[in-house]
Formats: sequence, C-alpha cells, structure tokens
Amino acid sequence: MSRSGSSVDIHIEFPAYSYSFDVRVESSSSVRDVKREITRTCTGEPRADGQRLISKGRILSDDERVADLWKSPEDARILHLSVHPSAWTSAPPSLPSSLSPAANSPSVPSRPVSSSFPIPRPISHRSPVLGAMPSSTVTALSYIVMKHQTALGVLMKAGPPPVNSSPAVIETDPYRSLAMDHLRRRGWSWPSILDEPYPPAGDPDDGVKYEHVIIEGLPYLSLTTPNATPSPVQQHALKVLSHTFQILTSPPPPPEPLYYVPPAHRPPFPIDPHTQLNEHLQRLGLPTIRLTPAQPNANLPANDANNIPAAPAPVVEVRAVPVRALMVPLIMLVLRTLLIMYFFSPTKRPVFALFLSAWIMYEAWHALRMVFVPRERRNGHGNENQDQAGNGNGNGQGMNVRNARAQRSHLQSFLASLANMNLRFEDAVLDDPRGDPPPTLVHRAKTFAGLLVLSLYPAVWEHRRAALRRREGRLRTEANTRDAARQLQEEVQETGERRDEAVRAQALLHAHEQRPAWVRSYVERILATEWPDEL
Repeated sequence: MSRSGSSVDIHIEFPAYSYSFDVRVESSSSVRDVKREITRTCTGEPRADGQRLISKGRILSDDERVADLWKSPEDARILHLSVHPSAWTSAPPSLPSSLSPAANSPSVPSRPVSSSFPIPRPISHRSPVLGAMPSSTVTALSYIVMKHQTALGVLMKAGPPPVNSSPAVIETDPYRSLAMDHLRRRGWSWPSILDEPYPPAGDPDDGVKYEHVIIEGLPYLSLTTPNATPSPVQQHALKVLSHTFQILTSPPPPPEPLYYVPPAHRPPFPIDPHTQLNEHLQRLGLPTIRLTPAQPNANLPANDANNIPAAPAPVVEVRAVPVRALMVPLIMLVLRTLLIMYFFSPTKRPVFALFLSAWIMYEAWHALRMVFVPRERRNGHGNENQDQAGNGNGNGQGMNVRNARAQRSHLQSFLASLANMNLRFEDAVLDDPRGDPPPTLVHRAKTFAGLLVLSLYPAVWEHRRAALRRREGRLRTEANTRDAARQLQEEVQETGERRDEAVRAQALLHAHEQRPAWVRSYVERILATEWPDEL
C-alpha cells in the first residue's frame, strides 16, 4: 500500500462477495471515518452502523485511529469487511462467475452474473430453499416468502402488486408476527422495507425487463434490457429482494439440545431372597461385598442367602528379606567406589565428589529395586490370578496393565506439576482486584532459574507453553469483550437503549480498572504482541 503525505491507502477485503477495493483516508482519521469512506466507495453503499472491520482477527471499534493499527510502515494495510444484510442501501456486489450456477451450463448462453438470479419456489415440502428447515421454521418464514414472491411479480410486470382486501390483510398479521419472532430469536432486526408500501404505478413500458430461464433444472430471472433504468416500483422490489434473499438462503438454526429429566420416583429393583449377591456382582464384573472384620450383619436372618459373612481378620505377613541378593550388589558397589577413589581424590575435586555421591545413591537404589520390585510384581500377578480364577478367566495380566497405567499417570502428574509452577498463583493475581504488589527481584531470579532447568526437558516446556497460550487467549478474549463493552456504552449514550447490558459492561470495565498497574501493563503487553511462532 502506498502512502503520500498524510493520506493512507487501505486495501479492503470483502470475503463474503469475493470483492476487494481500496479507500484513501487521512492517517489521523478514525475507524468511523474509514466506514464512511467505505459507504461512499463500495458497491451497494452499506451503512456505517452495519459494517464490521476486522484487523488481525480483532473487531475494530469506531474510536480507534488508523495510525495506531499498524506499528511499522512496511506492514500491509489490509482490513476485512463484514456487512449485516439489513445495512445495504442498494444491490450488493455481484459474485464472480466461478460461483454462479450458470457458469458451466451448456444449454443456456453465458450472461453476466448480475443479470440473473434464482426464483425461490412457493412453500411446499419440495422447496429447495426451505426443504431442509423444520416445519416450524417454514411456517415462520411464510410471510417472508409471500413478500419475496410479490417482489418478484412486481419486478416482472414493472407495476405495483394488486391491493389486498381487508380480510386478507388481517389474515397475514399472524404470519408477520411469527416472522418477526423468528428473526428476533436469531438475533436479526426486522427490515423496515417489508412494511413500506410500493410507489404508485408509472408507465408500463418504463423500467427493465426480465424473462424466465431454466438453468440446471432451476428457474431463474434473466435481464433482457441491461441498459435500461429500473422504475421506482422495481427499485423498491429490488430492495425487498435484497433482504428476503438473505433471510431465505441463510442456514437453519441448530436444533435445541434435549435435556434428560430423571423421573421423580424410581421403582425398587426386585431381588430374589435366594439369590447370592456376590455371585450376581461377579457375573456383572463388579467387586464383591465384604463386611469389615468383627462386624455382624444383624439385619438379616442366619439362613438368608444374602447374609454375607464378615471378612476374616488380615494376617500379619512377615516378609523375608533376601540378604544374599541384596548384599552382593552393595559389596560390589563399595569395591567399585574404593577403586575410583584410589585414582581420583574427591577431596581435591568437589564437583567430582558430587557426581560420585549421586552415582552411589543411584546404584544403591537400583540394587534395592532389583530385589524388592520383582517380588511385589510376582505377588500382584498371583493375587490377580487368584481373583480371576473365581470368575473363570484368570490370565495374570490385569495387574501388570494397571501398574503400567499407574506409573504413567504418576509421571504425567509429576511433569504437569513442574510445568504449572507459579501459574496458579499468577492466575489468582490476574483475577484478584485487591492490588497485590509486583514480584520481587528474588522471586524473578528463582523463577528464571527454575524455568531454565525445566527447559532442558522438552515435554515439560511444551506443557507450560500450552498453559501460557491458554492464559493469553483468555486475556485476549477479555480484551475483545471490553472493547465491545465500550462500544455498547457509546451506543447507549446516543440512543438511550439497552440499559441492562450497559450496566454489565460498566461492571466489566470497572473490574479491569481495579487491577494493579503492573497487571494492566502485563495485559497490554500481551495484546500488543502477536502469537509466538512454533519453535
């Protein structure tokens, strides 16, 4: 983009219509001035209040300055435009020929895309526009389809529609109310053009002429007089069609989720008194029921099948320590240590003494592990075989799988605790409006040293970087919400509507202002930087 003097050329991208153009504004102008220039330059002249400008994934507020949007003069000055369907004051830009259904039709001669548009069929169960919608949505859009068909008839005949009688007008009122409720539930405003009357009829020979064509099995209107000027009645019909097309071709709303409401009363499950519960639980794959030692079951008679006997008292097990298997590795460790100390004196080399001490501790722990851990695993496999033998499918592999999963879960928990060092405290400071003091130099030094050591382990560093990305994403979302709150306050001051939303917006802005100055500077520093690239 070029820049001459104090003027700046901005490239506007309109992805919805595959349309782009350039506007020139002063460098000291605001985003509101850019929207006004877009209204003057863009085809269709969209109103400024229905425009949304997006830069780097963020919706720009009207008070932002053009000079503050790009930090470097070498940055490409590109903005993305989004326009609400009700903001068009005339026909929007036409789609390119590659998106037109008549581009590859061999039976119809090629015509400009702006000269033909599809005709929605009347409401029926075979309608291509409303066929995928629920029946309630079709009923709600009946009034919109009626206005759409009327506008198409006016466009073809170049005259106003026939005046309806009073009973017919009364019959359309319920459908109009349903259509207004449907648009309000979807967050759309009611187009006032649908309620405006058509202009009086003029000369029937004036205006443009259309003819019916069939393209790929669908009816279309094709413009036969491209150089003619539409009559006032046809211009009004085109404005109506610009709104009805957007409403009828929009995707249907997602279905509402169904929530399960449990019954208030659950009937008891009958159990045969002669059925043994432990056998039934074993068939279901559930653990058996046992009473604690010396706990009698006085609620059931002695001859009942469900009178489960108390579990026997645990027997104290005196484990034999394999002294020979333990002493031989320890003696060899002592001999190797003496041999190393004979050639390398630890008293003259403190660093070597530290490494030697760590090596001795590791070898001693390895000797103990080789003696005791296999014994515990053998005991675990034996118990697993005994438990599963009663079920008839003992294979001795369940305990091994559970031990491996437990070791992996412990390792992941340990790595996660290292990666989340100080993150919970920092998140609490961000959300606490009491005004905690900034971190001291000692705290920063300890944190830097800890993170420097943790960066040697890639898995821990990746886990911490993902946690920081989540926190920065939350702060960016809060910043966008605050920008929308400021814009809402300005609209309330101008129009005096939406008071409740303005109160909530004021509370959100007040909570951010209560944060300490160093926390606000941290948030601004995050918003000023881009997302870090993958290393």
